[in-house]
Amino acid sequence: MLRIRGRSDGEETKKRIVLKATQLFVQKGYAAVTMNEVCVASNVSKGSLYHHFPSKDELFLYVVEEDTAQWLQAWEDKKNEIVGVQERLYALAEHYANDFQNPLIQALEEFSRSRVHPEDITKRLAHLYEAASHACRDLLKEGMDTGYFIKGDLEDYVIIVNGMLEGIGRAAECSIPEKTPDDIKKYYRESVRLLLQGIYTG
Repeated sequence: MLRIRGRSDGEETKKRIVLKATQLFVQKGYAAVTMNEVCVASNVSKGSLYHHFPSKDELFLYVVEEDTAQWLQAWEDKKNEIVGVQERLYALAEHYANDFQNPLIQALEEFSRSRVHPEDITKRLAHLYEAASHACRDLLKEGMDTGYFIKGDLEDYVIIVNGMLEGIGRAAECSIPEKTPDDIKKYYRESVRLLLQGIYTG
């Protein structure tokens, strides 16, 4: 029983660290957060913090990986309530729209460009992108398998469509000084309409 209790306490400590670290990364980005701040916010010792996360890189990547997993699970839950490839594509665009101002995405970009990373970190960053594009890949494959989309190279389609969905929010930030969530959603819906119907009149 003592062993079980110890493991449970350790899990609770880890959850608390992740929660407080997430709040700090959301508020301040990657570079401005220190491990000392995480210790104070989590009310844990340095030894306890470094037992769970040997470095700030490890802690940050864990936070982003958890956030990505939650985003994907939320999409799976939403997708299962929707019938039809077209409606699912519009719903996926809205799912991207709801997340485009996620501060952790901006913090991840900051982290990625901050320096040359070792191979293990580079692989985890690549896996994060792959995980984020998973929803897009599955939907495009479903569309091609059912004949709703034109057959083509799935990986090329993923890069194009995922790039479109990720880029709309960034472009909107630069071009719309006072944007609202409804403004952003409108652009995402219009992007899907153009993708499905095309803009060529010939």
